[in-house]
Amino acid sequence: MSTEPDPQFNTKLLQVICQLHEWENQHLHLVQSQAGRYLYLSLVKQLIEEKRDQPSALLKGIYHNQDLSERALRYKIREFEEEGLIKFEANQVDKRSKKIVPTEDLLQTLESHSHEFGRILGTKFLVFPKK
Repeated sequence: MSTEPDPQFNTKLLQVICQLHEWENQHLHLVQSQAGRYLYLSLVKQLIEEKRDQPSALLKGIYHNQDLSERALRYKIREFEEEGLIKFEANQVDKRSKKIVPTEDLLQTLESHSHEFGRILGTKFLVFPKK
């Protein structure tokens, strides 16, 4: 029994990634830059890992990316805020730091993104609904 993945599986998975990337370029303008993609995916990761009623990321934690400048991230954070995707609130434990809190608009964007990913995945793979 081989432990190598099936080449057809790899090809289909790559097709899904390419189709999702095309959809993102058409519908998620804020993730078209490297800084925008990093910020968006960092927030998505926080949302997935934490309870939905209290999602937040410490603002200072977003700046720990060696591939992006702090200036680029500050610009994207400001852009996300101006677009109404995030807001800030003081950390309850350490009042000197702020939390990034996703707005309903970001949650709806994530929902659309997730739905489209599932749709594209379903065109290449048999996806069983969760019971």
